[in-house]
Amino acid sequence: FLGTAGRTWDGTAWRRETARTAGRERRERLTAPHTFEQTTMGVKKKTYAPANYESVAEALVGLYGEKVREAEKAMLFDRFTTSLLSDAELLAKPMVLLLGQYSSGKTTFIRYLAGSDFPGIHIGPEPTTDGFAALMDGSSPTPIPGNAATSSKQRPFRALSKFGAAFLNKFCISELKCDLTKQLTLIDTPGILAGSKQTMGRNYDFASIVKWFAERSDMILLLFDAHKIDISDELKSVIESLHQHDEKMRLVLNKADALTTEEIMHVYGGTMWFLGKVFKTPEVKRSYMSSFWEKPLKNAELERFMTEERERLLSDLYALPQGARTRKVNEFIKRVRAGRAHCLVFNHLRKEMPTMMGKAKAKERLLANLPDEFRKISQNTNVPLNDFPNPYDYQKLLATYDFSKLPKASKEMLQTYEDVIERDLPGIMQHFTSRPSDAPGGGGGGGGERVEELKGWLHKQSTNGRWQRRYFILRDQKLEYYRKPEDAQPGGTLELQGCAAKAHKDAERDFVIRIETEERPYHLAAGSGDDMSNWLLALRGHCGR
Repeated sequence: FLGTAGRTWDGTAWRRETARTAGRERRERLTAPHTFEQTTMGVKKKTYAPANYESVAEALVGLYGEKVREAEKAMLFDRFTTSLLSDAELLAKPMVLLLGQYSSGKTTFIRYLAGSDFPGIHIGPEPTTDGFAALMDGSSPTPIPGNAATSSKQRPFRALSKFGAAFLNKFCISELKCDLTKQLTLIDTPGILAGSKQTMGRNYDFASIVKWFAERSDMILLLFDAHKIDISDELKSVIESLHQHDEKMRLVLNKADALTTEEIMHVYGGTMWFLGKVFKTPEVKRSYMSSFWEKPLKNAELERFMTEERERLLSDLYALPQGARTRKVNEFIKRVRAGRAHCLVFNHLRKEMPTMMGKAKAKERLLANLPDEFRKISQNTNVPLNDFPNPYDYQKLLATYDFSKLPKASKEMLQTYEDVIERDLPGIMQHFTSRPSDAPGGGGGGGGERVEELKGWLHKQSTNGRWQRRYFILRDQKLEYYRKPEDAQPGGTLELQGCAAKAHKDAERDFVIRIETEERPYHLAAGSGDDMSNWLLALRGHCGR
């Protein structure tokens, strides 16, 4: 064999050199930084289609796992914003977060909603709740401690382990069988104290943990004691840190029945004045005013009003599961938009760094002007500035990184983010919120039960396993196929009455629909995820199930 520089090698020397080269390449692969492209190299990935899933939550799990998770991991998104999502978080029941100062009645409020005591409950006039507690459906007679709670893949709290042992020792799960926990998870938090007491003895980042729960909650209840209207510095900072979740916040003015009607008017006005300085929005937050416990209401003049307030709050809580899928998609969209902005920031910072000299000064300049750099990126890319993170938070986090070595988002990765935002997420909402009569092809305008007629090209699988392209017409509970659209007679007809149509995820081909009949199953393949959704919805309408 002719080697480098014209040297002649015998077979032994060639094999020895080949082994050394292979070993070196293997070590380089093991030590190379993880990139988005490596996750798909050499692997044929299934094309994403919402119709392959039975619910919005499952569709989001599939979308995140197939397109988003590896991109976030490659771009260090979890180090700068929030942890990577687990399947359990996306599949979790709606969550309600309770916040408030000490003795505002949070734990009593939870007992009132649940209708009974729960494991680990402790109620008193002093600050009794010194940790975080999740009330969930279950039958454990004792609280489940934080380390055990965060080690389970079936529970949506695994990512909380990153906050360390000090927090986990102050976190537990209490399980209770009741109507409320069948539909919701309630999060009780430590009462927020005033002055120096508010941070004394806390060995964990309270604000960051509250933010983590807020991102995953469907509703945030701010409880106030009507007898002690004041907002501590810590509560104010926590509320301000949750400005991205303003639409989730509701106000609860608790223990109000012991006040006279005149006092209640003054308390309500004072509360709104205090909060008006904290919330930077012109809208007034929705509020509930009553006493949320089992005791009879004392203010006879306002008894009817306060009873209706209780019923209104319970009604709003029990309505959360109905809108859960829309909120999950909304939170997912916000996360994906933030991930895209994160990629653009990293690419911009890398690009602005000099090749050889002056890297330290360039980094210092970029950090000092980071808000202006974000505005520049927004203008150059037409990405809304609201999608970008807080530049001052990023200043602290980026200070320890070499900008020239930040991960680079490829064009393929950025295009993936665009596809998720512009095509996949709207496709999920279209598929799971549409009725059969809404599918393209007619018949939807009158609110009928099914599409009157749908036409188009599909591939059908023959009995020998081969796929054939045919023109299909769906009408009158029959599915006909033709070799060409102009053919007078169909090549075959399938009666759909009593059949069942569903997605066939295990097929080697993408976008496959399985029609189950008494004789045998039939398989059809659409050309895209949207076509698959349209045909599947229409077929279900004609099958009747």
